[in-house]
Amino acid sequence: MKKLFYGIVLLLFFVAALTLNLKNPQPVTIHYYFGWQWETSLVLALTAAFTAGLVLGWLIMTVSVIKSKRQAGKTKKQLAKVEKEVENLRTMPIKGDV
Repeated sequence: MKKLFYGIVLLLFFVAALTLNLKNPQPVTIHYYFGWQWETSLVLALTAAFTAGLVLGWLIMTVSVIKSKRQAGKTKKQLAKVEKEVENLRTMPIKGDV
């Protein structure tokens, strides 16, 4: 089901890019620092910007997810240690009882 959803989204993206390209065929010039220039179609420039944002967002979220999983692992280890200590305390005989 997930693959079907992603396929439909990808198809819609390509259809939108195709119709945008047909409606806006004029070239655009993108000026970078140090005098660099890139002349391309509007759709390619927008697609490149969208893709760069998508990749950057994915990388940032990946770092966040890794940090969260690491913290969850540490918390699970601490919980296991505390549970073991509680179990040991429950099985210990109480001193002073005769």
